[in-house]
Amino acid sequence: MELYVLLPWLSVVFLELTSGVAHVEAYVTQSKSALKKKYRPIYHISSPKGWVSDPTGFTFFKRQYHMFFQYHPYAGSWGHINWGHAVSMNLVDWTHFPPAITPNEYYEMHGCQSGTALVNNNYLTLFYTGTVLADNETFQTQNLALSSDGVVFQKYIYNPIIREAPHGVGEFRNPRVWRFRNTWYMMIGTTSRERNGKLILYTSGDMFNWKLDGTIAESMGDMGYMWENPDMFEMDGQHILIFSARGIKSEGYRFRNLYQTGYVIGHFDYVLGQFEDLEISTATFVELDYGHDFYAAKTMLCKDGRRLLIAWLGMWESDFIESKDGWASMLTMVRELRLSDSGRLTMTPVREIVDLRAEILEDSWYRPGEMFYAGTKSFELIVNSSAIVSFVGLALEWGAEHRYTIGYHADHGHVSVDRGGTDGVRIAEWSPTGFVHWRIFVDGSSVEVFCGEGEVVFSSRIYPKKQIRVRVTGDTQLHIIQYRLRRSIGHNNKKTKQRNKKRTKLKKFKIDGEINV
Repeated sequence: MELYVLLPWLSVVFLELTSGVAHVEAYVTQSKSALKKKYRPIYHISSPKGWVSDPTGFTFFKRQYHMFFQYHPYAGSWGHINWGHAVSMNLVDWTHFPPAITPNEYYEMHGCQSGTALVNNNYLTLFYTGTVLADNETFQTQNLALSSDGVVFQKYIYNPIIREAPHGVGEFRNPRVWRFRNTWYMMIGTTSRERNGKLILYTSGDMFNWKLDGTIAESMGDMGYMWENPDMFEMDGQHILIFSARGIKSEGYRFRNLYQTGYVIGHFDYVLGQFEDLEISTATFVELDYGHDFYAAKTMLCKDGRRLLIAWLGMWESDFIESKDGWASMLTMVRELRLSDSGRLTMTPVREIVDLRAEILEDSWYRPGEMFYAGTKSFELIVNSSAIVSFVGLALEWGAEHRYTIGYHADHGHVSVDRGGTDGVRIAEWSPTGFVHWRIFVDGSSVEVFCGEGEVVFSSRIYPKKQIRVRVTGDTQLHIIQYRLRRSIGHNNKKTKQRNKKRTKLKKFKIDGEINV
C-alpha cells in the first residue's frame, strides 16, 4: 500500500551556492600532486586529491550504482567534509562525479558527515549530519538534499529537519533512514550522558517532519562510549544491526583496532519500535572484518536481491604514508553478504570483480619455500592447499625485512595475518574442512584476504616500497592462480561541467499536488 501526502500549496525552495563545488573541482584539477601514483590503488575508490573515509551512502538510481563517501579535497587529512560521489554500471568500474554536497550553509559549516542515500518519488535523496564547531562545543543537526538527475543536489530550504539532539545525548550523527510500510524510520548514533554508546529512533509520515520515538539499542556497559554509522536490514527472517563503536577495550585478539565495526542479530518489532530481547555486549557483538583497516560499513539491497556492503579501508589515528602526496585512504571493494547456517554473516567479493581480470600471470603448484614475483602492484591470488596440515602459510614480501603473512594454524583452529610492527598481528577463529582456500586482493597499498566462503575477512593497508614476491611459508604445497587486475577508477569531466552549468543561479523546485512517498 502506497502512502500519498497531499501538499496542495507547498512550494519548496532549494538553495545551493555555486562557489563550493566549483572551487573543489578547480583545486583538484590544478593540483600536480593528484598525478602521483605511489601507493595509489587502481580498482578501489580513492580520491585524486584529498582525504577519503566513511562511505556515506550507497544506492541504485537511474540504472547506476551511486557511491558517496566522506571527502576533504584540500589535504590528505581530516577537514571540512564534503560528500564525494562515484557512479558505476557494474559495481567494479567507477567514475568520479563532482561532490554531491559541500558544507556551505550555516548549519554545516564544519562538515557534512555520513548518513543515507535512498531513492524516493524519482528523487535521489541524501540524509546527512551537519556539523558546526563553536565555543569548544560540537553542534550536529540532521539534513537532507535531493536530486532529480543524480548529479546536481539541492538542499532542502527548511534544513535542518532535526535541529538538535535530545536532552542528555552527546554526539548525534549518521542518520540511517528507511521506510517500512507507511512510516519512515531514522536511526542515529549517539552517546548517552553516562558515556555509553546508543542508537535512537525517529519516525515520520512524510520524510520531512520527524518525531523522537526513543532509544532503540544501548550498550550494556562494555560496548564503548559512542556508536556511529548504524545500518539495519532484514535477511532470512532476521534483523541485522551493524554499527561502529568507539571505546571497546581489547580482549586478547578480539577488538584489536582503535575502533570496531560489527553486528548483532535479533528481531525488530515495528509495532513497539524496539528489538525483542536484544543484548548488545562484547559477548554478542561480532566483528565484520578482522583486519587492521576496516570501519563504517554501509550496505544496500541490490535489484537482484543481493545485500551489498562497502566500508572504509582505513582506521582513525593510522599513519597514512600517502598523505604527504596530498591524498589519503580508500574504500574497500564491494562485498556480498550472506547469513550462514550457523547464524554468522559471511562476506565475499562482489561476483562482478572477475571482470577486472586482465591476464593470468601464474597457475602452478608451489612447495614450501618456493616463490615468484608478482610483477604488478594490483592483482588477485586464488590459493588452495593440497590438504589441511598443522600450518598453511603464504607471505607477501618486499625487501629483506618487510612482509605481510597469512597463516592457518590447524592445531589452534585460527587464521592470522601479520603486517609487522608492534601491533601487526590479527587473529580470528576459523576451521575449514578438507583444504584451505583463500582469495587475496592486492591493490597498490591495500590487501584484502577472504577465507573460505567468507567466514573470515582481513582488510589492511600495506606500503610496499619494492616489487612484491609471493612465497609459500607453511608445511604444505599450495596451488596458486594469479591474475593481473586492470584499472577501473576514472573521472567524468563532462558531468563536472554539467553540474557547474546548472549551479550558475539560484534553483527553485516547486512540488505541488500528490506526491507518492
